[in-house]
Amino acid sequence: MSNNFVMNNAKIRGNKTLYTIALILMLTIAITLIALPLTNAHTPAWTIPTYAYLAVSPNPVGVGQQVFLVMWIDKVPPTAAGNGGDRWTGFTVEITKPDGTKQTIGPFTSDATSSTFTTWTPTAVGTYSFLFKFPGQVAALTNPLNGLPGDTTNVFVNDTFTASSATATLTVQQNPLTPVEDYPLPTSYWTRPIEGGNTAWTAVASNWLGGGYTYIYPLVQPTGIAPNSPHIMWTNAFQDGGVVGGNYAFAGGMTFYDSLSYETKFGSALIMYGRLYYTLPRSDATSGNGYVCVDLRTGEQLFWINDTMPTFGQYYMYDSPNQHGVIPNGYMWRSVTDAANGGTVHMAYDPINGYWLFNETNVPSGTTVYGPNGEITIYQLNNNAHWLALWNNTAAPNLVLTPGTTTNAWQWRPVGKNVNASTAYSWNVTIPQLPTGTTILKVIPDDIMIGSVNFPAIYAYIGGVGFGVPSNTTEVMWAISLKPASRGQLLWQKVFTPPLGNITRGLGPVDPVTRVFTMTDKETMQWLGYNIDNGEQLWGPVGNTRAYQFYGSPMFPGQTGYTYLGHLYVGGYGGIVYCYDLKNGNLLWTYGNGGAGNSTNSGLDTPWGNYPTYPAAFADGKIFTYTSEHSPNAPPYKGARIRAIDANTGKEVWTLLSWSSSAFAIADGYATYLNLYDNQIYSIGKGLSAVTVEAPLTALTQGQSVMIRGTVTDQTPSPEAKGTPAISDDNMGPWMEYLYMQKPIPGNATGVSVKLTALDPNGNTQDIGTVTSDMSGLFMKMWTPPVPGEYKIIATFAGSESYWSSYAETALGVVAAPSPSPAATPTTPPPTATPTPTPAPTATVSPSPAPQPEAGPSTDMYIIAAAAIIIIVVVAVAAVILKKRK
Repeated sequence: MSNNFVMNNAKIRGNKTLYTIALILMLTIAITLIALPLTNAHTPAWTIPTYAYLAVSPNPVGVGQQVFLVMWIDKVPPTAAGNGGDRWTGFTVEITKPDGTKQTIGPFTSDATSSTFTTWTPTAVGTYSFLFKFPGQVAALTNPLNGLPGDTTNVFVNDTFTASSATATLTVQQNPLTPVEDYPLPTSYWTRPIEGGNTAWTAVASNWLGGGYTYIYPLVQPTGIAPNSPHIMWTNAFQDGGVVGGNYAFAGGMTFYDSLSYETKFGSALIMYGRLYYTLPRSDATSGNGYVCVDLRTGEQLFWINDTMPTFGQYYMYDSPNQHGVIPNGYMWRSVTDAANGGTVHMAYDPINGYWLFNETNVPSGTTVYGPNGEITIYQLNNNAHWLALWNNTAAPNLVLTPGTTTNAWQWRPVGKNVNASTAYSWNVTIPQLPTGTTILKVIPDDIMIGSVNFPAIYAYIGGVGFGVPSNTTEVMWAISLKPASRGQLLWQKVFTPPLGNITRGLGPVDPVTRVFTMTDKETMQWLGYNIDNGEQLWGPVGNTRAYQFYGSPMFPGQTGYTYLGHLYVGGYGGIVYCYDLKNGNLLWTYGNGGAGNSTNSGLDTPWGNYPTYPAAFADGKIFTYTSEHSPNAPPYKGARIRAIDANTGKEVWTLLSWSSSAFAIADGYATYLNLYDNQIYSIGKGLSAVTVEAPLTALTQGQSVMIRGTVTDQTPSPEAKGTPAISDDNMGPWMEYLYMQKPIPGNATGVSVKLTALDPNGNTQDIGTVTSDMSGLFMKMWTPPVPGEYKIIATFAGSESYWSSYAETALGVVAAPSPSPAATPTTPPPTATPTPTPAPTATVSPSPAPQPEAGPSTDMYIIAAAAIIIIVVVAVAAVILKKRK
């Protein structure tokens, strides 16, 4: 196949690309079977007939919907071999529209299989005719597009392949065809692999690759989701941590060293394909016990290797006529200095098991940024020699199966190789002379490079004490275009004079979306914004912060800023996060300055009067912060927290007790970090849930009420949580601290909402109601089934920010109430007795009273009761009939 194929293929996306690739591969196989034999040269030259073919699809199609035109002839170009050798040229397609007008498209050049394709869009209803023409051609040795030779021994060179043509028709209708819809995003617990048809799930899936992936936006996870609740998935012991216990000095609650002074740990964690990798420390060192790979969702150890852990990951999308898609497993890379050759060795490892795969040697130094297909690229600037170049790890020789012009040149096969990458450059351009001593400050790939001379390092580290470098010298900044059409051109050069008063001004973060780069003044803690494209100041200086904000990070003075969603975020020892609009410098919101649910004030709990708060990561519209400091005392002060804050509004989303470092890794909706209060790795994210529901096993009599009851529990695999009650998002923080951190059980915790429905014997859905489980997980509801028969009772937990959804079912039987027998009606009324007069007593002694009959209901009472029962039965039957009519 030709470069023409690759260029066309790059313009088409999604299912259409897959359809075309599959079709061309089918043609490749079929045509290969009839390829011409190789014998000796022909004298005189032969004339060989050809047969043309044209396919237009889909057919029929709707107005305005794109169709594919695939064209080929039955004979392959005889000298074609890989990207060398002849190609058929001059393919054209004449299109006759329903109104009789004609349009010719082309010419096109075939690929190595004799085929090519293009796309075209009809604009009116009716029948279209297509005429594909091959003008005929004399076979040649070289590729007409790149000049590369093919099979020099082929006997068909100089033979004539005759002209041929083919026709096709297309029916265009008014109603468009309906494509296969994307499968919906998950609402229940999911794991990898994600089935290939669920392409929309890229909105929830992500990786944390480190290295150049976070160069443009440090700490930012640009894709996927992040937790909206502090629900803990699992914890893994990292080192012994927390309170030591014992006698003597330890009796006062002494804790283990948290390593925050100079041995920050968990700082190079990676997440690839739902697997978390991190280095295991040895004693007080940051490493030494190898590294471990665990399942991101369960914490289960997948493998351990007693070696130095790679520091960044790569997924490379390789697209050629023979291979399409991301290379399976990806790569983890470790860089080693090659002193003998003056360069660096990049060593690639398999993320599945940690095994070595291949090396790239003589890798140059420079500014590392990842390319659009996952390439590891390094920008190099040589001011003395006036050149700017882009090194590209995928351009190294011998990474394919074999070099040359055969089809092997289109097969990515680096495993087991030791490749010299000294010549792996994508481009090299001449640049104008820049001021002496110039350095690169920031690169936006295929866009712009910003550099400077004499620009101070805000966080310069001198003599072991963190002081910035004051500067009153003139500073020069410049920008060079990296866009393909103007690459290497100087866009602007500006002279900046720092303010008076020994003020240190340094470069802050850059945002390519709003086209703003920032500067900050260390001493005044203020910020300024400048236009990327011309260097002009847009706004500032702005900012009026607490004195403690002077210490912008746990290590050094001077504020640290980050850009995300068009905003500038600044944290520090002052305990406040400031959010500024990058377009105009306006202060949008602050977090931590008091107010319900928005406070890091601590009074006497810390020496600062608040909790130092720094950005740790940005993901899914949220900013995650941590509390820490440099060289903290032991035991650490209590009450420090990680916090999730809405990045647009500053509203607090959730908090959780944690004394931690800046190292966060977020992917697939899970946030991982090291909690130094207990020296355990924590994974935060949505957990599994389980619902149970039950009803009496024996049938009810119609009219009786039934108690429906069940439970909703947390099924997260960690031993602390599995089987415990599911708790509401509002109470999740204290509940997790109770389960995992030995804090008191929250007495006011509530459960989650459960919707109860019934499917009655007539197929109708009965809404039983919505109930809330309690802090033991129990829910209940009294209900009276309306009609007799068999019921299905369904309990549904729709999920929350803490748990994925779940449901359960049970059965319930209801029998009709028995109809009572009516009382007998006497046919002959009893005779009426005539009372006999009683003579006056003659004795003076009173006689014993005569026995009286027992009291009981009269016959009239029985008749009234029977009538009432008959009325009730009639009403019930009528209700059933009306129900069925509905």
